[in-house]
Amino acid sequence: MAPGPLHASQQSVETLLSPDYWRQLCPNLHVGDAAVQAKLCAAKPTGSKHPVASPADCAEVRERLLDEGFAALAPSSVHWSSDVAALAEGALALERHGWPATFLILYDEAWGMARDASQMMELATGNTLNMDIVGFLVDPAHAQGFSPHRDRQPEDWMQRGLPEDVPATFKPDGMAKYVTVWTALTDATPENSCLHFVPRSADPGYTNGDNEVDDPMRVAFRNKDDFQNIRCAPVAAGGCTFHTHRTIHWGSRGRSSFTGAPRVSLSFGFSTGDFEAAYFGAKHLPFPPVELRVALASAQVLNYATLSTGDQRGWIALAGSSMANCKAGMLRLLHKLYKRKAKAFHAHYRKEIAQKFVKSFFATGVAPEAEPHEAISAPAEKAVPGEGTPGPQGGINGGNDGSDDEDDEEALEAMLQAEAETGEVLFHDDFDMQNSDDDGAGLSAAKTFRQRKKQLRSGAGRKRGSAEKGA
Repeated sequence: MAPGPLHASQQSVETLLSPDYWRQLCPNLHVGDAAVQAKLCAAKPTGSKHPVASPADCAEVRERLLDEGFAALAPSSVHWSSDVAALAEGALALERHGWPATFLILYDEAWGMARDASQMMELATGNTLNMDIVGFLVDPAHAQGFSPHRDRQPEDWMQRGLPEDVPATFKPDGMAKYVTVWTALTDATPENSCLHFVPRSADPGYTNGDNEVDDPMRVAFRNKDDFQNIRCAPVAAGGCTFHTHRTIHWGSRGRSSFTGAPRVSLSFGFSTGDFEAAYFGAKHLPFPPVELRVALASAQVLNYATLSTGDQRGWIALAGSSMANCKAGMLRLLHKLYKRKAKAFHAHYRKEIAQKFVKSFFATGVAPEAEPHEAISAPAEKAVPGEGTPGPQGGINGGNDGSDDEDDEEALEAMLQAEAETGEVLFHDDFDMQNSDDDGAGLSAAKTFRQRKKQLRSGAGRKRGSAEKGA
């Protein structure tokens, strides 16, 4: 069946920057509606002095995070200003039109939820929203939650100039400098996938770090009794869980024959500024401009695209069934949407997105699914391509859309711009060789790409020299 006129594969950059397009997709949600925004900011439960969660509940969350590395609150303890069911319906509508659930951040209601979560996290941890917002939609017949992982490893923060020291990623009082709030927009159960955690006390690498030899999962589960430490965390719609950057966690596979509602969720990252700066400034909150929302959603898909190599079914939960099979045309479209507001983002985030975009560009062939115990330590390098008919922009399922040269130029431009901004050589001359397939065609294309990269670098250097002489 051919995609409809509102499907992602049929859109241009100009259309996607229009609030009207997103309003058509989810008519029960709102984009840039001042009256709705005011209502979201004023909302709080009847008879309560606390808009979201009580100080007692937040204190309980804090205690559990310090003790075990994770916590949970039932729907009765969380009073969201946004309609949770409307957000869940919105995620399903986005999926039908080819968009990941992460694009819920186009809507005021998602930012109302982010504001609510910020109030809880201020009381529980003192951390602030860093804009690492991701949506998930798990249909057990096709997808599952991410395989076991930690949200941050030393290689993540060392890129920002921080020392490898894992204990330094905790505050003096023991609270983690990075904590995630995971909100259930539909019921999350073992039937349709829910989160599972390894408690801090059962995880030798939680505070002191993982050694370079042993896989963290194998260290945590040395004998059969250790598996009894696993905590299953089912959450009804409107409830939420919390976990730190060092907590090993995953989403279960769910029952493939399950016929109920899929598991839909939104996660919000909270950090301290010295550990991980917010992706863009707080001046844009609580309701960022629409173009910035589009840029963030697009960048977040690029940011997580490399995970597809080791966790294909988990990647489908994040990207959606259509975008999980995207090729260079859609990656280029997402990158163009991000670039429209790239200067609004922090330098560290721009560097990260440049690297992830270029790595995703080298998608060649379907990646194998990783074994669960490999997910934490095995780096993911390639996105998962697919087959199909190209749309105007190359299409989510697009094959060769006749714009290979444009794809090359875009990836090269991202490389050079990121290197110019950071003053670092982020992509060495053999980067493209290392990220290509071993077959003759892949190596030949990588060699051509490398030669073109050197030419552009040389040209950029000559331009800088001429500019300096003329100054």
